[in-house]
Amino acid sequence: MTTTLAEMRDGLHVSVSQIKCYLRCPRQYQYRYVLGAEPEFIPANLVLGSAVHEGLAAYYRSVMTTSESPEFAVCMAAFHATLVGFRKGKLPINDGDKIEAQGEALLKVFYETVYQDPPNVVGVEVPFTFELPDPTTGEILEEALVGALDLVVREEEKHVVEEHKTAAKKWSKDQIKNDGQLSAYKLVARKLGLGEVGLRLQVLTKTKKPKMIVENTDRTERDEQDFLATVVGVLRAVDAGVFYPVRTSMCGGCAFQRRCSST
Repeated sequence: MTTTLAEMRDGLHVSVSQIKCYLRCPRQYQYRYVLGAEPEFIPANLVLGSAVHEGLAAYYRSVMTTSESPEFAVCMAAFHATLVGFRKGKLPINDGDKIEAQGEALLKVFYETVYQDPPNVVGVEVPFTFELPDPTTGEILEEALVGALDLVVREEEKHVVEEHKTAAKKWSKDQIKNDGQLSAYKLVARKLGLGEVGLRLQVLTKTKKPKMIVENTDRTERDEQDFLATVVGVLRAVDAGVFYPVRTSMCGGCAFQRRCSST
């Protein structure tokens, strides 16, 4: 029987998103994952990204079943269902008036780019759990890395793992090169029996004229070891109670800003 992502999260675990949160601001990590503090609002970027993500997943699941592109309405139905779920929640969506129009524009750009030549889809939202070894000692940590591969496709003689993002602008070369999520995917794909996969980043930009930018990349063994070292370092800092604030221009969009500023 296949283990679901929710079941994988029952055990002691960490996600790439949690690691990124700590690197961005340890205090935000503390509020969110240690104290379980209620956020003041839901950031519009989070809502938009999640809803668009579900629209893409609906498209790819249909392609995996039929080998053909579904109608655009399939994407939009999943997008709207996710958006409705957020709006029914008790927390307000910060600056969320433009989400519907932005989401439709982004999904339309995606659909117009791919619908004539859908990929050979092998898996969508593929759940995984990965034992984390300390790259220095070889010790297996108590926490497992848990998450899901956005998309796995087959191209010629190998699999390609794709990560989907919405962003304000095109990612820089350094962002692509150093993104920890893709390093994690390379490690996880090998464990899942997919072999030495290719890596691809698909970015939908929220620019005045939305674009879909596709970047192929890869990770070396050094990149994989660096990712593991980062995860181990973060988890040890969390265990030691290291939760300092990082004050940047991003503080205004933090859902714990009032609590943090009064601490």
